[in-house]
Amino acid sequence: LVRNQVTVPEGWRNTQVVQRLSETTGIPAADFEAELANPVNLGLPAWAEGRTEGFLFPETYAFGADPTAAELLSQMTGQFVRVTNEMGFVAKAEALGVSAFDAVTVASIIEKETRDPKYGPDVAQAIYNRLDRGMRLQVDATVHYANNSSGKITTTDQQRANPSRYNTYLYEGLPPGPISNPGRNSLEAAVAPSSGS
Repeated sequence: LVRNQVTVPEGWRNTQVVQRLSETTGIPAADFEAELANPVNLGLPAWAEGRTEGFLFPETYAFGADPTAAELLSQMTGQFVRVTNEMGFVAKAEALGVSAFDAVTVASIIEKETRDPKYGPDVAQAIYNRLDRGMRLQVDATVHYANNSSGKITTTDQQRANPSRYNTYLYEGLPPGPISNPGRNSLEAAVAPSSGS
């Protein structure tokens, strides 16, 4: 039995996930994009409000001989639901006074800001502190998302001038949604920030 596998790393945005899935399976990227644009078949949690960025759980997935785009993406959203249910994600977010959706957005920023899980809760605390104080987050990772760029952590003046709502240098508060697909550690950190000032 030949088992086909595809590995999606933490912190990738949906466009990167689609590219990897398409390259691995031979299914056209347009098939995945169509499912993501109208995700009624993907089993997203209701609180995702039909948005998919941030909800494609990074992991290694096995698939059969003739998978469809919907089947592959459903595996990923299904794993997201399992993992967040296991950790009591929604209840923990609400206990912090943030919506579960916003907590996924925070997790997606943590995922891009630190590779070391032990710093995740500190990054979460810093984000919540800035939000509480009405400060701009000024996170370079959100600017990269706004500019559809990747690479170095730092950004240029030109990139930081992008009027996108995802640009946390220009706008207060969280971006409109997740900027990456966070893994378990970042999701946990987003709902368990370190205490302290």
